[in-house]
Order: sequence, then C-alpha cells, then structure tokens
Amino acid sequence: MQRRKFIEYLGWSTSILGIWPWLYRSDSDHILIPKRTEGKLLNAYYFRAHMYTMVPKQVREDLKWMASIGTKAVSIAVLEQDLWAAEENIHFIIRTAKEFGMETFAVPSRWAGLVAGSPKVPSHFSVRHPDIWVKKPNGEIRFNKANGVICSIHAPETKAFFKTQSEKMLRMFDFKSVIWDEPKLFDVMDYSDLARKKLKDINNEKEHQQAFADFWSEVNIYIKEEFPSVSTHMFCYANLSQQVIDIASKIEGLDYFGCDGRPWGTQDIGQEEQKGKVLLGNGERFIKAAHKQEKKSLWLIENHNMDIKDNSLMDKRLPEVIEKAPEHLIYYYYPRNLAKPEENMSILSKYLPQYLKSE
Repeated sequence: MQRRKFIEYLGWSTSILGIWPWLYRSDSDHILIPKRTEGKLLNAYYFRAHMYTMVPKQVREDLKWMASIGTKAVSIAVLEQDLWAAEENIHFIIRTAKEFGMETFAVPSRWAGLVAGSPKVPSHFSVRHPDIWVKKPNGEIRFNKANGVICSIHAPETKAFFKTQSEKMLRMFDFKSVIWDEPKLFDVMDYSDLARKKLKDINNEKEHQQAFADFWSEVNIYIKEEFPSVSTHMFCYANLSQQVIDIASKIEGLDYFGCDGRPWGTQDIGQEEQKGKVLLGNGERFIKAAHKQEKKSLWLIENHNMDIKDNSLMDKRLPEVIEKAPEHLIYYYYPRNLAKPEENMSILSKYLPQYLKSE
C-alpha cells in the first residue's frame, strides 16, 4: 500500500469503524482525534519533512494522520541554518499542527556537534571554531561520522552559543518545548587543552560526565529564566552505564528525562544501532531514575533505519513497550532508510493509541 493510500485508509478506518470510542471532533478538516489521557504525551518526530520543499497539502495530510492516533506534539529538527533558510516552512508546520490540536517541539540538531537530531551534517558553529574542538588523548581531533567535529563544553563560546541560539529560536517560533536529542559527550572524554585546564583529573570519567551534566543544567536554567512556559526534555542512549544515568537524571532545569532505543528487549535478536540500545530492560532504568529525581520519563521508539525482518519483532514487542507507560513517548513518522515504510507505520498505528489508555 502506498503512503498516501495508507494515510487515507488509516483516517477512514479510525473514524468510520470507531476503533477508538474515546474520540472528540477537531474543527480542522472535521477529523476525529482520540481524547488524550492526562499526563501522557505522544509525540511524532517529523524530521526534515518539507523543510526545503514545501507541499502544504502533504503537510496537512501528515499532521492529520498524526492527530488521528492521538499525537499531542510534533517535533521538528532545527539546524542552525534553518533559522534563516527555512523560516516560513517552520512557521507553516507550527500553524498547521495547531489547527489539528497539536503543539510543536524543537529538536536542536547537530549544534556544536553536541547533540543528534537530523540530518547528519557538521555544525556551522563547529566549523567556525576549530580552536575549541574536542580532542583525543593523543591530541588528535575527535571526529564523529554523524556530526563531524565536536566543540568543547569547557569553552565559554560553546555555552554562549547554546544560550543565544536557543533564545533566538524560541523568540522566532512558537515552540512549546526543546528536546536535547542524544547528547554526545556522556560516553566520550575530552582531552583538549580547555578540558585539561578545567578538570582536576583529565582521566576521571565521572568528572567528565558531571561536567557535561553541569553544562546542560546551565543551558536549561537559562531557557527557563527566559521562557518559563517552555518545557525541556532530554534522552540518551538506552545502553549507557548506570553511572551516567544517575548523573544525567540530576540535570537541573530538566522536565523530562529518558532514552532512545529499539522497541524490543535485551533478550531479543534484532538489528541494533548499538549493542544493548533497546527499551525493554535497559530503558526501564531511565524511567526509574527520572521518577527518583521527580522528573517525568521519556522513551523514543527507534523505528528508523530498521532491517525489514525486524518489523515482526517490533510488532511482537511494541505492546510491552506501551505498557511501560513513560510520560512522554516519541515515535518516528515515516523515518529514514526503511525498505517497507508503510508496514513500519502500520505496526505503530495498531498499538500507539493504546498508550493513551495505559495507566
């Protein structure tokens, strides 16, 4: 079934057949939207869609489908250059999402090489600041195949950049939340001269991790001071150590904390982006840590870049993922690098509405 046919079919089946009796009617396009359980946040990662080629009709079709399964937020990746190169595109997505009763969240992408997001490109800021790049123990530049180079958090310029860039973005657009996607230095040690001057023991892994957490606390607090109504979210790799989880979960000014991983467990045999980067088993540590620190929990379902044979595994395990009921659950809408994207999305549409009813 082709993508547009699939969207039309889902819209018809969910509203006409009454799969979800707990629906209310939206004024936009007269669609039926599932009532949202208080405290549950279902979020669609809508990455790079219509950021440089804008087809309004397709944007409306996409957002209408998301709303029909109870999605409350739409998250879009924001590169540094998007603030001047895709301004109208972003405004249109935000306006249209609002028509369907959804908020729009920002996912700062590749900023200073310190976060993920989309696409896999180097940061403009990083390219302009070669003097503050993260280094290996031997003094070589640490290169990341997704981000290129990474800027040291110990440079005043890096902190200033995150604060000013975040403020500029939030003043330009009606984003309700900011998501820090896979911060890159919780499992990487910085041996730059800047780090050597700041840290007491350059070889102490925990000291590096605490410094990285402190960096995010400072950025979050700044955002909260300037934009009190904006919520802050962070997720890390599900396979990180318990030591990292304990440190990162204490980041200040953070409302939601969690992880991303494949929607199955450590005992399953599926293609993983990293060994042990799965939600069931490893991911549950993040829910526990978030609640311990009086934060809300977050899981991102990594249904992108999946081997076609793993669709059946996702179909089998996704109900268990839903049952864990993190307060914030994110899925990828038609993500990258799938042989059968319709099959992938069909599995999600079958189970995600159950999340809103889970307690």
